[in-house]
Amino acid sequence: MSHHTAIAQVTPGDCDAGAERPTVSVIIPTYNSAATLPDAIESVLNQTYAPDEIIIVDDGSTDDTQGVCRRFPESVRCIRQENAGASVARNSGAAASCGDLLAFLDADDVWEPQKLELQVTAMLQNPEATFVLSAVLSWSRRENQYYKYEWTGSLDPRTLRRELLVRNIFTGLCSSILIRRDAFEAIAGFAPGKLSEDRRLAIDLLARFQGLILPHALVRQRPGPASFGNPETMRQAMIEFINDYLALFHELDRSGRLLRRARARVHERAGMHYLEKGNRLAAAADLARAAAIWPFMANPWRFFANACMGRLNRFDRAAKPPSTPIAAGIPTGVSGA
Repeated sequence: MSHHTAIAQVTPGDCDAGAERPTVSVIIPTYNSAATLPDAIESVLNQTYAPDEIIIVDDGSTDDTQGVCRRFPESVRCIRQENAGASVARNSGAAASCGDLLAFLDADDVWEPQKLELQVTAMLQNPEATFVLSAVLSWSRRENQYYKYEWTGSLDPRTLRRELLVRNIFTGLCSSILIRRDAFEAIAGFAPGKLSEDRRLAIDLLARFQGLILPHALVRQRPGPASFGNPETMRQAMIEFINDYLALFHELDRSGRLLRRARARVHERAGMHYLEKGNRLAAAADLARAAAIWPFMANPWRFFANACMGRLNRFDRAAKPPSTPIAAGIPTGVSGA
């Protein structure tokens, strides 16, 4: 990686036994996730590269989160704050930590045992890198299996930022990222009070720093309380994101096509979300608007073609995540070769 703002796909080899061991702090923000939090903590305790500290940030939970934390050894530290959102919780945990490297894990998700080992090794072998991401296994309720999400497109930072303005190309970033403390502090961490915080963080990092992407699926992303349940909440979050980055849209694409793509995607995502919930009228309205703004998206046309043929039930069942299906049994012996 020779360019100042580059990102590279790498496969780490064996770590140099004589290399200095960087310290790692793991921050787990949680809000009413007592049911899933134990699995998240256990997955960190089972790492082949043991972190130096684990900090749970209870974002004003009203469930038994505090009781869950007390079941674990004192090395698992829990701090509590008034409910302020996941981004503020992550930033609070980072401020209370002391590691050279910061790793974040949502309370709904779990890590594969070699997650930290492979990421730390990659950073030691690429000292110019300030952060490292990985592929993710994301659970599909519809298909009852995991799908692998990984970015395999261009690694040009300008192209990556353009794509991030339209969609999240780094699924599960909030549970996959390992980042140097100085880089995290330089961009002021996660945007407080904002949704789409993963895309915001990636856009800011790619403007200034070099990073790595591992092809290994090192995170299992599971649906939980933080998942979008309301299409309108999702819509408003996406609109706010676009408005916050209007200047960058114009900087990266003066033609306006990028902005139209992003606005069309707001309606396409809302329409598909309504369809999943069985509200076909609302889905049709949003998907029609998406097609009118940017007619090159597949889902609106697929929806209306199936509607004309009376096959919407089949279309509902056929809608799958755009990724690679993985058997429900998750591999634990991830190879670095």
